[in-house]
Amino acid sequence: MTFQNLIYEKRGAIGYLTLNRPDRLNALNAALLAEFREALDAVEDDPDIRVLILTGAGRAFSAGFDISREPGDSDPQDMQPDQWRAHLKSHIDTFMKVWHLSKPVIAAVNGYALAGACELVQVCDIKIASDRAIMGEPEIRAGVGPPLLITPFSVNLATAKELLLTGDTIDAHEAARIGLVSRVVPHDDLMAECEKIAGKICLISEVGVKMTKIAVNRALEGTGFLSAIQHNLELMTHFDTSVTPEQEEFNAIRLESGLRAALDWRDARFRALG
Repeated sequence: MTFQNLIYEKRGAIGYLTLNRPDRLNALNAALLAEFREALDAVEDDPDIRVLILTGAGRAFSAGFDISREPGDSDPQDMQPDQWRAHLKSHIDTFMKVWHLSKPVIAAVNGYALAGACELVQVCDIKIASDRAIMGEPEIRAGVGPPLLITPFSVNLATAKELLLTGDTIDAHEAARIGLVSRVVPHDDLMAECEKIAGKICLISEVGVKMTKIAVNRALEGTGFLSAIQHNLELMTHFDTSVTPEQEEFNAIRLESGLRAALDWRDARFRALG
């Protein structure tokens, strides 16, 4: 199976899926997400695959959703709420395919995993980080919110609010300490460690693995996870389509000087605060 924005491989009972836009830090755009859905369907339908390892090409797992604009693209603030809601829901549905996949997904977090990509890591079943990984949800600083509200279910309430309300990013060891990932390994050992875990899973009863993943998912869903996602969809539709002074300034700089200049302006406002 050949893709333009992904690398999909199968070695024995292990599937490997690599986000492959390294020149864009594997930013998630419409083309990549469409291929991602297709690849997950292939994994689900392949009786030989028992576990999937998900990672990124180059120095990032993924920088999150691609906020660059192609000719003809609209900003959220220029769209009708129903249009933007449908757009956000498509992202949620894509991520939840990982959640509902009958086979465990191991996230090999090889570098930056930011914003939507941080949520993609969290929706995986097992998360192992390289010591080079940087994680967080800085999207609030770009005037949009988290489409999939999973962080409050991964970490404690105080930490979730600090991350989501400040947009701070953290290193791999802090991510492990607060529960965004299971543990940290040296960068060069990351794939070997994930393959070791996958090998253990492949030795266990397939039906046992499947039923246990469902059971653990149901436990979280019983605490209100799915309801929180639906409520968050409505709130983030309102937030993302609202016009704020900060977003207007960001968009004006991007139109005049390009996305890099807009990101530099955004980051400079926080630099003195650490």
